[in-house]
Amino acid sequence: MQRKWPVAVLLLAVWGMARASAQEGPTKIAFVDVQRALLSIEEGKAKRKELQDWAAPRQQELQRLDQEIQTLQQELGAKQQTATLDQLSELNRRLTAKKREFEDKQRQYSRELEEKQNEVLRALGQKLEQLLAEYASSEKYTAVFILQPEQVAFVATSADITDKLIQLYNQKYPYPPKGGSK
Repeated sequence: MQRKWPVAVLLLAVWGMARASAQEGPTKIAFVDVQRALLSIEEGKAKRKELQDWAAPRQQELQRLDQEIQTLQQELGAKQQTATLDQLSELNRRLTAKKREFEDKQRQYSRELEEKQNEVLRALGQKLEQLLAEYASSEKYTAVFILQPEQVAFVATSADITDKLIQLYNQKYPYPPKGGSK
């Protein structure tokens, strides 16, 4: 008998919540494609361009180092039969040093790029999350889910509020900001 009591209380609680929800109005559910929103907002586009501008000289440096490695490898291959052991040893030493430099710079570049991307995503994501909470509350949504199109069979276009959030974000956070600071 004691086991039925908690179940009865739980059923009453669920029934009470369902009645309260019915009195508040219909359940509203929406979806937002966060990735598309972050890529589409004006600030997101500008930050992506800034990251590309930051990355370009680093990528060029890696390409230059890679070309130097290829040149050293060709030189080593060409001199394999004619060079002295000391000359081959020196070429191998230079090639190994250049490969290490390339790998070190590549790791450093990858680490810095990931940090910068995370910083941008965190800043934009916080603003988008706050805006979404405000919008969902004002529109009386019961729940807003993150839309991952590859994992969803169907979502009515009326339930996808991504475009509305992009519009609201661009209005609330115009880019570049007024006053010229980024």
